[in-house]
Amino acid sequence: MKRALLSFALLALAACATTPAPDGPDAPVRALYAIAQQHIGHSVTPLSAIPMTDDLRSLVDRAEAAARARNEPFIEGDLAADCQDCTSLTDLDLYRQGPRNGRAIVYARFKLNGADPRSVRYNMLLTPQGWRIDNIVSGKSDLRADAQAYLAPPP
Repeated sequence: MKRALLSFALLALAACATTPAPDGPDAPVRALYAIAQQHIGHSVTPLSAIPMTDDLRSLVDRAEAAARARNEPFIEGDLAADCQDCTSLTDLDLYRQGPRNGRAIVYARFKLNGADPRSVRYNMLLTPQGWRIDNIVSGKSDLRADAQAYLAPPP
């Protein structure tokens, strides 16, 4: 009887160990780069494909609407690939810090056009819908700060 209980306990423990964990904060970023790969070389990654928090989505939508009213672009290029007119994205690696208290940072490092190294930081927030991007920061831009600045009244 003890052996049967021990065997059952070991089987239950093994089953728990092989149960996949819920998607982490890097999962939406990995999915975003799968979409970016489909668009690279012929179009930008659509904004609608970026799983943003409601707050960031609202901010970007307002900046985009203001840009349309001014007849100028707010975003030029591909946010995920951090480029304009790039032809390839290779050697993608994702690294993350956290999660801690429902927040994490995911770094995407890759090469553009076979040689140009890039790094993009994604500030992630755990929402009721899962992990969402709350900001995108690259060497050239900070999406949240850029949108806020674009919407600010002129001095």
